[in-house]
Amino acid sequence: MAQQQPSRFSIWLQSFILALLVVIGFQFFFGHKSQETGEVKKESKVNQSSNLSGELPLVKEMGRIVKVETPLYTAELSTVNGRLISLYVKKYDYQLVSPYSKVIGIYPLTTLSLDKELSEKLARLELTSSADSLKVESSPKKLTFTGEVDGKRFVKELIFYPDSYRIDVKTELKGAELYTVLGPDINLSGDESRGHVGPVIETKDKIYRLKPEEIKGFLSFNRAIWAGEEEKYFLMAAKDKDFTVFVRKVGGEHTLVKALLGSFTFYGGPKELKQLEALGMESAIDFGILGFLAKPLLKFFLFLHQFVPNWGVAIIVFTLIIKILLHPLTHKSFVSMKKMQELAPRLEEIKRKYGNDPQKLQEETMKLYRETGVNPASGCLPMLLQIPIFIALYELFLNAVELKGASFLWIKDLSQPDPTYILPILMGVSMIVQQFLTPTTNKQQQYIFYAMAVLFTFLFASFPAGLVLYWFTNNVITAVQNLIIMKLMGSKEGA
Repeated sequence: MAQQQPSRFSIWLQSFILALLVVIGFQFFFGHKSQETGEVKKESKVNQSSNLSGELPLVKEMGRIVKVETPLYTAELSTVNGRLISLYVKKYDYQLVSPYSKVIGIYPLTTLSLDKELSEKLARLELTSSADSLKVESSPKKLTFTGEVDGKRFVKELIFYPDSYRIDVKTELKGAELYTVLGPDINLSGDESRGHVGPVIETKDKIYRLKPEEIKGFLSFNRAIWAGEEEKYFLMAAKDKDFTVFVRKVGGEHTLVKALLGSFTFYGGPKELKQLEALGMESAIDFGILGFLAKPLLKFFLFLHQFVPNWGVAIIVFTLIIKILLHPLTHKSFVSMKKMQELAPRLEEIKRKYGNDPQKLQEETMKLYRETGVNPASGCLPMLLQIPIFIALYELFLNAVELKGASFLWIKDLSQPDPTYILPILMGVSMIVQQFLTPTTNKQQQYIFYAMAVLFTFLFASFPAGLVLYWFTNNVITAVQNLIIMKLMGSKEGA
């Protein structure tokens, strides 16, 4: 039938876009994400005369423990070398230091030397601390460790901040070339699925996310800006301007990062955008192929969150804003589809008249569209604009630590799928209601979208609940818009 030609175009275009978005886009891009970001650099031909590539001193002695309390975290440092043996992030109930550190006797912020003999002495050096404990409240505070090795004074200063996860580290030992250990590993938060876990290095050229299983021997990177160990939501890294980094395996499957730095800024905490941007380390958050869009969206969400404390309500408000901005296009799309519905008899007449001449049939059909100002593909435009937003939100809800543990009604964590499946079911029902209120030229189009609603219900069941809430809200608002437009158009026709 003639009227089916334009409707089929609309059907298959929308079906193709949505199916490509969900089935191919997410399964291919996101399902293989760890492989794409797991690029491993070949060994660098740098100066290897030092013990940077060799074995590290394994020291299990703790000495005294100095506790540092800040509003954001609690840190514990050993008087042996001044190394970091515990870093507990209060907001997320998370311990940054890997349990493997205790197993082998290697801890983050261990200061060693390029000279192997000196390195052995430094690793076991008992230091004197400037305080037995430190409480950081309204202003930065300094903790100093001092000791003597080979007749020379060793000094290690750490500055802690009340409103940041940064720790400024400064070490001094006359005549010695020092480096710092980061790792081994980083403790896992339990949300490592689909996220990278392992060494991460940003150089002046690009960022490298190394897959531990692909590291053979040791790797080196020059011109590093920051480097360390990461998992999906948390980062432990050293930041400076231009330094060399060595990465190697320890104990078979564990990794270790060595930064050729004695003084630097250390970051140990969640990948919060505001915190990382302050240090120029925001690339630590991997937002995928649409990161350029996900990042400003997250900033906007954080802005909304200042006025709307609940993240679920913030998502609803955000969706409403997007729909208001797209309303002119939505209105135009609806009116065009309504006109398509009204043109069905005339399209049928053209079909009967030129059914044996495909070229003439096409010409007359397009002529009718031009005369009536109808665009058969206009119904897809609002949906096309939603696709990049949808993908960016997928990455945002999946990777933004700010939403980790955010609850809404019965949902305990919007960054995780709804375990009750209530929200995906509601989303599927909303798709059916939306289609019921959308003009169509034939029943086939409705049946296809009803089937898609069922398919989407199953697909969205595995998506972050925050994303499902966005799509559900989007469908509800669209259905309300369609209902209002239908009544307004009906009123005009009655007048």
